[in-house]
Order: sequence, then structure tokens, then C-alpha cells
Amino acid sequence: MTWKSHIAIGSALALPFNPISLPLCVIGSTAPDWLEILLKAFGIPIAHRTKTHYLIIPILIILFAWLVYDFKDMIFWFGIGYLSHWLADSLTITGVPISPLDKSNFTLLGGRLRTGEPLEFIIAFGFLACSLFLAKPTLDSVLNRQDERNFNAFYMDWRELHKENIIDSKEYLEHRFKFF
Repeated sequence: MTWKSHIAIGSALALPFNPISLPLCVIGSTAPDWLEILLKAFGIPIAHRTKTHYLIIPILIILFAWLVYDFKDMIFWFGIGYLSHWLADSLTITGVPISPLDKSNFTLLGGRLRTGEPLEFIIAFGFLACSLFLAKPTLDSVLNRQDERNFNAFYMDWRELHKENIIDSKEYLEHRFKFF
């Protein structure tokens, strides 16, 4: 798949759940490809869709984010973007490897997509359009955060809630550094 499609799919995954995480998810959705470029720049020979495209990498990133304290879920959303890259590439004819131990490539739905063909863009941007439709209430809430009628879980003012005695000191101390 092309970077446009990877960015569209990564964006589609982040928008309905946590719009603030969009940049991290987009960076993660292109990470396997730019990591290849980076490794080649440092003189490490690597073929396309090999070592940076193993399924085990995004799974380990997501597990690390869940098991270790992840400030603002940054690592988690990067891992989700990375996983979206793997899933999108698994729809293509060449597929993607699951692990270094597996010599064959995995394809989803028979691997019918060819990189750069119209069907790739129809699927990727169709997924993004559906996601934008689902994310509209969340996006409206984020964009109109000064409107007190809209509840927005991404912009909790913990200090103000504590001052108004809505939450106790323990809850304030637990959440005071959670900006989103």
C-alpha cells in the first residue's frame, strides 16, 4: 500500500476513539516503511516488507504500553498505527511476514489488492469516511471544548473538578497529569 492509504487507515482508527492521538497513530502507520529508509541510510541492508514488517513488533509495542505505564497512551497509539500498517499490507498480493521464524507471508482476504490501484484507495478512504462519520460527535466535542454542554473525556479539567469538590484528592492526584 502507499503512504496515503496507510495514513488514511491509521487516521480512521484513531479519530473515533481518541482524536488527540491522531499524529502518533499516523506516525505509527508509516513507521515500518520509514524505518526501512532509516536503516538503509545507516548502511544496514534490508529488503522491503521484511524485518520492520513483522506482526510481533506492533503486538510487543501494544503489550508494552499496556503493561508499563504509558504517559498519555502515546506508545499505545503508535503501536495501533503500526498494527494498521501490518493489516493494510496484509491485504496486498505479496502479504507480510508474521515473525522471523515464519518463512511465508500472510495475506488477509486472499491478498487481492495491488499497491497503487484504485481499489486500494477506495478501501482506505472509504474506511476513513466511515470513521469520520462515527467520529463526528467526538470531533464536535473536541472542537467546541469551551461549550460546557458537551462532555469531552479527552479534556478533563482535574484541577477544577477538585476545586469544586466533585472529585476527592486521591482521584485528583491520580489524574492530574492526564491532559487528554
